[in-house]
Amino acid sequence: KLSNFCLCHSLEPLFSRRSAMAESKEVVAQQLAKEISLTGKHAKKYGVALVGLGRSGNFHLTSIKALPELTKLLYAIDIDENVAKRVAAENGAKWATSLEPALKDPEVDMVIIASTTDTHFPFIMASLTADKAVFAEKPISHEVHEVQQAVDLALEKNVPFVCGYQRRCDYNFRALKKQLDAGAIGDVKVVKSCSRDNPVPPLPYLATSGGIFQDMLIHDFDMQEWLTGGQMPESITSVGHCYDPEIAKLKDLDTVAVLAKYESGIVTMTDTCRDAAYGYDQRIEVFGSKGMLTAKNEMTSHVELATVDGHLMPPAQWSFPERYKHAYTVELSEFVALVESGRDSEAHKLEQKAMMRHPRVVKTAAAAEYSWRLGRQVKLSEDFEALEKELKEKESAK
Repeated sequence: KLSNFCLCHSLEPLFSRRSAMAESKEVVAQQLAKEISLTGKHAKKYGVALVGLGRSGNFHLTSIKALPELTKLLYAIDIDENVAKRVAAENGAKWATSLEPALKDPEVDMVIIASTTDTHFPFIMASLTADKAVFAEKPISHEVHEVQQAVDLALEKNVPFVCGYQRRCDYNFRALKKQLDAGAIGDVKVVKSCSRDNPVPPLPYLATSGGIFQDMLIHDFDMQEWLTGGQMPESITSVGHCYDPEIAKLKDLDTVAVLAKYESGIVTMTDTCRDAAYGYDQRIEVFGSKGMLTAKNEMTSHVELATVDGHLMPPAQWSFPERYKHAYTVELSEFVALVESGRDSEAHKLEQKAMMRHPRVVKTAAAAEYSWRLGRQVKLSEDFEALEKELKEKESAK
């Protein structure tokens, strides 16, 4: 449990930025943190239904418990009845194996969707239709038209809706973005992303993940959208290989490199792998006309040993739960702040504008996968139905 001081302190690095974000959910979250730090309480505690109690669900459950002044778990929902009962009992909540009871409950203010990726879209649509604020793990869907439907419904209902890309809440990447927006390196020319997971995710997870492009690389495409100011590539080229025979059985890859070109001239390069023996490897480099910005890995410590044998550096953090533990809590804090701000607020309008990127990001991921499967460069302006037809013809000719 975070103390009131720790809650405020944990959010503090995020709010040094003023400018265009003056009424954003980040600033509302700062105001909430200050209020709680001063008074030890908040006027309203938001009721939460958490859907999916596996790996991602547990991260969000930890964040809910870390913000006791703001949130209370009302429903623990999972298709595994025993898991749902256990989590509910441990947290004083109700349990369910379906979402319907929570959607009918007026005390539920928000739904957090952390179930398997193939269930995200129907759960999002049902929750938005029920007028519940929705925070969903990515992806909304692997299908661009379904992503657009979800965004359109959120806009039509005027309901708070956030799809979680936790890297945007990481303080290192936010510090990089702040300097980038301030013009520290001039005009952006090249963005390099390195994204190497560790350890290899469980095979049952990979089987329903949507593949490395929609599950892993989509984070990099979202970051590149953010760092380029909302730009979308005009063309994309992907190459890859699968070293793990078990992943190969899923007709997926474990190692991929992607090169994208933008109309503005920007070039982005991404290399990704499902494992890295030395720990979780997440780096970004942005090169511009006046210089370069680099966000490096988080290490287990900042202690360096120097002896006659040389310099010994500490290892990188082992996996993404350690690397982004802070970001998950910030994510939830800012989502609560968005709901708190109200549906007529500037923060809500800014988030509605931000959600328009989701179809573009999913389309970029789909184009990257088509490039690999077709063995050629793909332009984002191409007809995706024609690409699918070309792919089927290629596979039938084998």
